[in-house]
Amino acid sequence: MNSLIQKAARWLGVVAVLWRKELRLLLARPPFYVATALLTAGGAAQFFLGGRFFDYGLGSTDLNFFFSTIPFLSILAVPALTMGQWDAGGLLFDESLPLSENQLVVGKWLASFCGACLMLVPGFCVPVTVSFFGTLDLAQLLVGYVGMVLYLAAACGLGVLLGSVSPGAVSAYLVTSVVLAGFSGIHLLPRFLSLPSWLSRLCQRLSFAWHFDSAGKGIVDSRDLVFYLVVTVALLKVSAGLLQARRRGSL
Repeated sequence: MNSLIQKAARWLGVVAVLWRKELRLLLARPPFYVATALLTAGGAAQFFLGGRFFDYGLGSTDLNFFFSTIPFLSILAVPALTMGQWDAGGLLFDESLPLSENQLVVGKWLASFCGACLMLVPGFCVPVTVSFFGTLDLAQLLVGYVGMVLYLAAACGLGVLLGSVSPGAVSAYLVTSVVLAGFSGIHLLPRFLSLPSWLSRLCQRLSFAWHFDSAGKGIVDSRDLVFYLVVTVALLKVSAGLLQARRRGSL
């Protein structure tokens, strides 16, 4: 039992070293701050302007106006966090480095995920401002932020996966944005296309944004929590498998 704990501690120690390095690099890059400004300004504009918060008799303290726009703003923001993670050429294939594929993937994902969570911090000014003008639904606030964190975990997992197979930072950004847009908006297809009921339900089940909808309204749905956790783990496992195949020359 002790040896297993020691082995796990060593494994996590290596991941922590890579995580700290990657996070420092991320916070030193301008795209992180551009993405943060986009997420904050876009969410605030949707709530205060789109929701007509300051119009007498029309404004509402319902934070769903704020939360509902975050998944779609993340289509542009999240790829900025993962686009340059795999540019350090020798890092992938230097066999002298004591890094397994799983450690590489988890370390890079943790850095982008922490960066994504930091991007949410300035946006907290929205509910703080709302609290001065009305009564906040604290349950909706808590559940909404938990939902955003889980959404970002899955989105960063997708970004890490697509970044590992893209030839450069720009292509990684574009590919991740397009694929994330597809997974976030796929539930909207039945509005424009006549699809069988089973296919419409499948589109909903695959949509990152559809699974966030309940959380944005303050509703806890365990199926949504399981979806994000399973998708995140699956994306990281696929990323590690692809790296392993590339190291062995299979790809």
